[in-house]
Amino acid sequence: MPEHCSKGIAFLAHPLTVVGGSKDHKVITTMSRALTSVGWMVIRGNFRGAGASEGQYEAGVGETEDFLTIIDRAFEMRGVVEMLPATGRVIFGGFSFGAYVASLAAQVRKPAGMILAGPGIARFNVPIPATPTFVVHGECDEIIPLQMALTWCANAGLSLTVVPGADHVFAGKLPLLGRELSRFAALI
Repeated sequence: MPEHCSKGIAFLAHPLTVVGGSKDHKVITTMSRALTSVGWMVIRGNFRGAGASEGQYEAGVGETEDFLTIIDRAFEMRGVVEMLPATGRVIFGGFSFGAYVASLAAQVRKPAGMILAGPGIARFNVPIPATPTFVVHGECDEIIPLQMALTWCANAGLSLTVVPGADHVFAGKLPLLGRELSRFAALI
């Protein structure tokens, strides 16, 4: 929670559960801190099979259902709507597999913006967002090569912010990632 919710609410999707992804992944927590620092309320939940949640990995279908359920539940929680500014917006974000899930969810619900970090385009057919989107990628990403991200962004008509020297999980570069995310999140 930010000190003062001046922007709206952001929903974040985590990386693959089968490789240890959860709402507490370091990239997701960095994204969360960056967003709250500029006035966004952030909700990040676990997909099926992550943390103490039930179920198992379902290649994006079940996880998208989970993400949409998290959104619905958030707006049913007492006080959430009242904390949002009158001009508040909803944005989706995700890291790696979470970018795929957030993009699938954006086809069902129309967020005001998207934040995709290291989108999992090497393994998943990530839909091209139909909303203002910030894409950030590690220069030395060993999972999704930078050239693949550049090509995907060019085909989608999106700009790509590259974090120099960063691998897929932005090891040693999380502060820089956070600053880049904060800049974008302050503008939307």
